Parts: sequence; structure tokens; C-alpha cells
Amino acid sequence: MQDIEISQSPLKSINPIDYTISIRLLPGGFCFALYHRQQQQFTTLYRKAANSVADVVTQCEAMGVRLADFGQVNLLDDCKKWTLAPLHIEGLDIKAIWKLNFGSEPQTSLNKSAIAPANALCLFEPSGKALQLKEMLPQANLYPLQAADIAYTIQGSLVAKGNFMGIDVRDKQVNIYLANMGKLQLANAYNVETDTDILYFVMNTVRIFQLSQTDTTLELWGDLTPETINLIGQYMKRVSIAKPYNRFDYMSAIKKLDNIYEYYDLFNIAICAL
Repeated sequence: MQDIEISQSPLKSINPIDYTISIRLLPGGFCFALYHRQQQQFTTLYRKAANSVADVVTQCEAMGVRLADFGQVNLLDDCKKWTLAPLHIEGLDIKAIWKLNFGSEPQTSLNKSAIAPANALCLFEPSGKALQLKEMLPQANLYPLQAADIAYTIQGSLVAKGNFMGIDVRDKQVNIYLANMGKLQLANAYNVETDTDILYFVMNTVRIFQLSQTDTTLELWGDLTPETINLIGQYMKRVSIAKPYNRFDYMSAIKKLDNIYEYYDLFNIAICAL
């Protein structure tokens, strides 16, 4: 894994009280971003190789970042199984909702993350690494990556003033989200092998929701290839790589990253609670 180290100031000089730190575990490593709440700015992005969860904590401390000192910590987990439920689910059987979507009992205890803009809960099976890090950081909030995707899509529909489709491609899975004027219409994951598979699910969403191929705004992020973007662009007019959410600022070095779209889940976690 290639390390990325971008920092506006020495990490040892920051006051953790002023910052929210968001951490995302990756195969063979992790990345984290620091968000200054008062300035509403992402000031730092690091991606580092790591052999274990304990190594994550050790490497952060070596850079001057003591995770235990942060009052606001977000952990992002790349979940394969997740589903949505109404925000107020008292009286409903969560396991029944899970079985309805996946046909089986959850393998581990289900976690629940509130997605305020969608008025929904995201039920998900957290990974062992995410749970281990959560145990080491009891103050942390554990989110699935999809929570950030959903919040970003909802905000995107408000900016677009109409239908907005967000597409997150990663590890033979495509997550498709659709919102209209701030209201979530769809959030689902599909297994894919090729770019043609991705196109199939995009166009099937267009057909089911009777979307305009010329007026619907469509943004992509994640593990993208030019072939994916070009293929979808043959059928949808308003296709682009996702842009940073305009309510927040990003230091110039982050903005200049060629692959900034790989980290949108990390950045957009900040809008989950808006």
C-alpha cells in the first residue's frame, strides 16, 4: 500500500478537542482524516500500511495523534451486508427486517447507525477489525461506509434540485443511491463482475423510477476506472466523478489529489448527522 501523508500543520501541535477524526480500515492498512469543526475544514489526510488494529493505534501515536484524546471519533466500516429500517423502530423485529433482506439470521450482533438526513437506521454487520478498534476506542461512533454515501446523495439532490444518483464502486460490489429534493428513494447494493453489470443496475434503476436520462444528475466514486465512467456516460448525459461537499472546505493539497474520489466516504461522514 502506498502511503499518503498530507498535513497542514504538525500533528503533534493540534488540540484534539477542536477536531473530529474519521478512521477507515482498509485491506492492509487504514486512512484517517482530521476535520476542524469550528472552521468546517478537513485539514489532514493520511493513508498508512498496517498489519493489525493495534498497529493502527501505534502508528497514529507515532505521528503525534493519540486516538484516546479525541472526544469525537468516527470509525467507517466497509460492510457487505447492510439494510435500512425506519429511524423509530420500537416494536419492530430488527432480525425480521434482516431476514427479509438476506434470508438468514445475522452472523454477529447487528449494529445500528442513525442517518439523520434519511430519517432511517442503517442495520449492518460490522467486521471483526472494526469491532476490535471500537473496543479500544469506546467513545467512537461506528458507521458503515454506506451511511456517508446516503448522506452525500441526499445533499446532492438538494444541490441538483431534482433527481441525484450516487454510485459507489468497490470490490465487486456497486452501491446505488437515489434521492430527489432531499428525500431518499433508493439505497441498495449489487454484486458485479464487469462494467456492463454496473451499467445494467444503473439503467434498471432509471427504468424502475422512470428517471430522465438527460436531466438526472449522476456522480460516481470509489474504485473507478475510465471504462466505467465512459460506458455509463453513453447512456446518461449528466455523469461526473463526485465533487467534495461544498459545505466543507478542504486544504488545497487534498483538493489536488488525483484520486480524491476514493476518500469521499471518509470525508462525507461529517454530514451524516446534519
